[in-house]
Amino acid sequence: MSNELLFNEDEKDCLQELMNVSYGAATAAIADIINAFAILSVPVIEIIDAKNLKDYLIKNLDLSTPHLIATQLLNGELSGENLFLIDTKSAISMAEEFDIDEDEISEEDLHDIVLETTNILSSSIVSSLVSELGSNTTFSPPEIKKIDGEDDITNDFTKLYTKVIIISTELTFEEKNIHGKLMMLTTDKSISFIKKVLNKILDEF
Repeated sequence: MSNELLFNEDEKDCLQELMNVSYGAATAAIADIINAFAILSVPVIEIIDAKNLKDYLIKNLDLSTPHLIATQLLNGELSGENLFLIDTKSAISMAEEFDIDEDEISEEDLHDIVLETTNILSSSIVSSLVSELGSNTTFSPPEIKKIDGEDDITNDFTKLYTKVIIISTELTFEEKNIHGKLMMLTTDKSISFIKKVLNKILDEF
């Protein structure tokens, strides 16, 4: 694979710092909406080949528990697709933070809350990247589906994307831990864009 599609250690470290700031802003936005104090664990950044994403998900997700996956397409200089994955137990905990009684939480409620969370996380991360170069990206409305097992995970995205940037984190509201992963499926063009952003930041230090 061309070196143009690989991240060196300095670029990875810079991306980590940028994601820390972006996720902090996203956490504040979510906490503001539900009027509750939130703590965000430091996001863990991994970069893998898109062809390995299905195996990664099978290995790292507890698929004995259903998960919700929201997808949002990105168009512009930074193009691709953002995925947000959350297990249903965490989604219910998130719904409770939105003052919905556990006995009254519907599937539609869970979907709406996960979609809203995806919008906030996705826009915060992408905005931080594109603003560094004075660029812009448009977002399609996110869509959601339920994953009940390995058979629900497809490998179709490998036809379009080369790399996946996986951002794993944990939100804590009071004593409730809400686990989620945001994944950026990146085209070759987008990888070049992200590397350009990171090197601009590195050159300024």
